Amino acid sequence: MSKNACIKAYHEMEERYSKLILEYHNLEQKEKIFNAANDMIKKYNIFPTKIITPKGEFQGDFCLEFHDDYDRVSEEFFEDLIKVLDVGHCEIG
Repeated sequence: MSKNACIKAYHEMEERYSKLILEYHNLEQKEKIFNAANDMIKKYNIFPTKIITPKGEFQGDFCLEFHDDYDRVSEEFFEDLIKVLDVGHCEIG
């Protein structure tokens, strides 16, 4: 995978569960994702589960999960996050 690749986003949803995986390819993208996610957490005052899976020195996946999302707060949270990160396309799984 090229270190110049764009941030890729993958979204999964079931009943009250929602997950967004953001795939980063360099240190700049990694920092951008981490900072934007922390800003969204502060903005919405919600605390998703965060899972970070390294796939190289500066490559990996940053996953945010919501469990028991009765009010579907994750939808707006994820939309804002994707917009801030300027992700052009999100795959749905």
